[in-house]
Amino acid sequence: MRFLCFPRGLLFFLIGVVGLLVMWPVPGWAADHVYLVFGGDDSYPPYEYLDDHGMPAGFDVDITRAVAKEMGLFSSLDLMMWSDARSALLAGDVDVLMGMFKSIDRQRHFAFSTPHYVASYAVFVPRGSSIHSIDDIRGRRILVQDGDIGHDYLLQQEMPVEIGVRKNVRDVLKALADGQGEAALLSRIQGLMLLKEMKNTSIVPVGPPVLQQSYCFAVKKGDYQVLSLLNEGLSAIKASGRYDEIHEKWFGAYEPRGFSSSELLRYLAMVGFPLLTVAVLFFLWNASLKRKVARRTDELSRANEILSRQIDERLLAERALRSSERRYREIYNTPNDAIILHDAVDGGILDINEPGVAMLGYSREELVGRSIEGLSSGEPGFTGELGLNLIRKAAQGQPQMAEWRTRRKDGSVFWSEVSLKRAAFGDETCVVSVGRDISPRKEVEETLSQEKERLAVTLRSIGDGVITSDVEGRVVLINKVAEKLTGWTQADAAGKPMLEVFRIINEKTREPCENPVEKVLTTGNTITLANHTALIARDGTERSIADSGAPIMDRTSSIVGVVLVFRDVTDENRIEEELLKVRKLESVGVLAGGIAHDFNNILMAVLGGVSLARTYNQENSESYRLLSDVLRACGRAKDLTQQLLTFSKGGDPVTRVASVVDLVRESAGFVLHGGRVRCDTHFVDDLWAAEIDFGQISQVVQNLILNAVHAMDQAGVITITAENHRIDRRDIGILPLKGERYVKLTFCDEGTGIPESLIDRIFDPFFTTKKTGSGLGLATTHSIVSKHDGHIQVTSTPGVGTCFTLYLPASEEVLPERIEIPAGDSVQGRGRILVMDDEEMVREVVEGLLDALGYEVLLTASGEEAVAVYRARHGGPEPVDVVITDLTVVGAMGGLEAAGLIRQWDPEARVVVSSGYSNDPIMADYQAHGFCAAIVKPYSLADLRAVVLEALEP
Repeated sequence: MRFLCFPRGLLFFLIGVVGLLVMWPVPGWAADHVYLVFGGDDSYPPYEYLDDHGMPAGFDVDITRAVAKEMGLFSSLDLMMWSDARSALLAGDVDVLMGMFKSIDRQRHFAFSTPHYVASYAVFVPRGSSIHSIDDIRGRRILVQDGDIGHDYLLQQEMPVEIGVRKNVRDVLKALADGQGEAALLSRIQGLMLLKEMKNTSIVPVGPPVLQQSYCFAVKKGDYQVLSLLNEGLSAIKASGRYDEIHEKWFGAYEPRGFSSSELLRYLAMVGFPLLTVAVLFFLWNASLKRKVARRTDELSRANEILSRQIDERLLAERALRSSERRYREIYNTPNDAIILHDAVDGGILDINEPGVAMLGYSREELVGRSIEGLSSGEPGFTGELGLNLIRKAAQGQPQMAEWRTRRKDGSVFWSEVSLKRAAFGDETCVVSVGRDISPRKEVEETLSQEKERLAVTLRSIGDGVITSDVEGRVVLINKVAEKLTGWTQADAAGKPMLEVFRIINEKTREPCENPVEKVLTTGNTITLANHTALIARDGTERSIADSGAPIMDRTSSIVGVVLVFRDVTDENRIEEELLKVRKLESVGVLAGGIAHDFNNILMAVLGGVSLARTYNQENSESYRLLSDVLRACGRAKDLTQQLLTFSKGGDPVTRVASVVDLVRESAGFVLHGGRVRCDTHFVDDLWAAEIDFGQISQVVQNLILNAVHAMDQAGVITITAENHRIDRRDIGILPLKGERYVKLTFCDEGTGIPESLIDRIFDPFFTTKKTGSGLGLATTHSIVSKHDGHIQVTSTPGVGTCFTLYLPASEEVLPERIEIPAGDSVQGRGRILVMDDEEMVREVVEGLLDALGYEVLLTASGEEAVAVYRARHGGPEPVDVVITDLTVVGAMGGLEAAGLIRQWDPEARVVVSSGYSNDPIMADYQAHGFCAAIVKPYSLADLRAVVLEALEP
């Protein structure tokens, strides 16, 4: 089918002729002397933009100029960024926007003319995109121009898309081409025109039109007089054909140029008949019109005079308004603070003064219409959303004040103090914010805060208590240590008199001490509290303290307060007292050690003589019995000297195989004799022998039994059990023991028990809960057991009793039987024994014992003599077989040095060490020092016989 080309312009001309006849203005109707400022977008081709020479151009510009010329308006064109143009219209800086799409939301703020164009919007996508219509953009990133109707459409529809905003359409298309979005929503004609200009064929519109919007002049809502002039001018240029020329100029290349024959017939059917009808009516109406013209001319003349007066009045008002506005601007820009007018709904910037522009680093054009999102730092607590909430609260009549983190154009962030309040300008409500840069103040505050924090950290870190007061003696600051010592917290103590918080007395007299604050304030000097000062805490607890006070001075050296520094010396004083006790004990110990040594030498003579005498009596004789009693008494005396030695010096144990049963029974009987506490023992029949120092373990058992007696208040039952214990996997990690076989001893009482809070401290030196105790018993017990490579542990239940458990190393050897030499038995000893001892009495007794045993005896009083005798006889016919040497010789060579010299001369020499100090480390490990055996004084005939036989064994 062929189409006939019929110019569209001709069709519009026919319609315009009829309209011109109907709407032809009568003579005298004009809008002279009206001056309007038209605003628009500086980058919105083909509608309105600045050309290469910076001059306004575009469809809207030509339409505006045609309307202004038709209506005789004085006009000026001001193109700017679209958001700025909208703000300028609301602010009254421009009178008309040349082109704005009409919408219900925009009608709240603007009034619109009859449309001078109807535009369709389309979705633009890169070729090959999976988006084919508006329904496919959900969940995609869509690009739009800031403030454009397409932008408003997406926001109003609340579509689930990510919106990317650019300042103009050209930037939108560039961003789409660069892959910064997946689609764009733009005016279809505008998009096609720009794509052609940009020579971009990779982006195309898809789908049916999204929305068809009327494109109109826009004025501020209520400005209907200007709106009527614009509507009249639009009708006139449409009727004259000027509109078609402008439309053809800008959109002819993008729209069809003619009609087909079918279209022509349809238009003739639709338009022709009404035209004929209108023409007939026109001729009938024209006749009456002529009669009305004269009357209307007179009316218009009078109206023109009235209008002229109104125009003059308006010009005067405008001049007054401009003068008032200049004064307002001067006042507005004079303060150093930033003043910003915000939209009450979206928080956008409507206006800003010059100090605000300088503070933020933007131009005014960049800021007007901008959201507050970009001015907020975005840090937690300073987001655009929170800022908008403040604006909305202020818009509701709730003035707001806040310190805000604001971002400048260069990206730097600073502190600002902002106050917001609602303001009304005519029928519009906005929010006025006044802000100032408080960064210097914040820096000072931060410095002070850091100083304060450092001071607080320092005070918390000081191990002493610190309290500061003002010049009136009232507490200002108290650190954590002082809080603990005084029982007062910072909150409770602040403002209280110092004597109420820091109560001190003399420990000796119990009288209150002089107020240290008053003393410092009076003298101006640093002071130190006297000795024996006690601090009474809030709960009544008393602590010994050492204290000093010093004045606090300002820059002018004036006293502004006092600082007290004190520390708890209760434990130090107690330790000092205990050390004094220890020094006393050491002195007593030295004395006891000397006495024990001398007593052992004396006891050696007694024990040796009695032992020797008993050998000359019959076993059933009365004298034999009496001598046996003396020997037992000597044994008790020997044990006593052993305890004295242990008390005096301690030392490593001299272990031997012994019966734990005999040890426990002897020690328990000794401690409990004559008391109301009885002992209940349970020993297994095959109990192993133990490797122990009999004297030291006796002391351990006695200490544990004495503790039990005190815990039961001198009455009750102590249960003692002994059993064999072999270490197995169940004990690994529980018992700190190295061996495999141990004798396990348990002592349980029925006393008051030990509180859980104290049970970990009972083995500490000087710790005791008894008023008369020294706190050394359990500490000594723990030391002795540890030196035996054993272990001690305790369990207790308050109100029920306490159990101590000992683990002592068991011996692989069988317990030796006691060897008694019956009276009259002949001794078959052979050999020569060299005895060295500085005590003549000891030498004589040992000589008698060895003679009784059948040995030849050589006596010397010092190590030098012993070495000389040994050398003289070595290699001869009568050599020395065994040397028995005393370990300690006053003023001469002792046994250790002598044994060393002898073994240098004769490595095979057999030397036995003897000493009254049984706990000497050499006695405990004699073999490591070159001795073949050891014997502790005092010793009996049987002990001497056994050690000589041991030394003579090959």
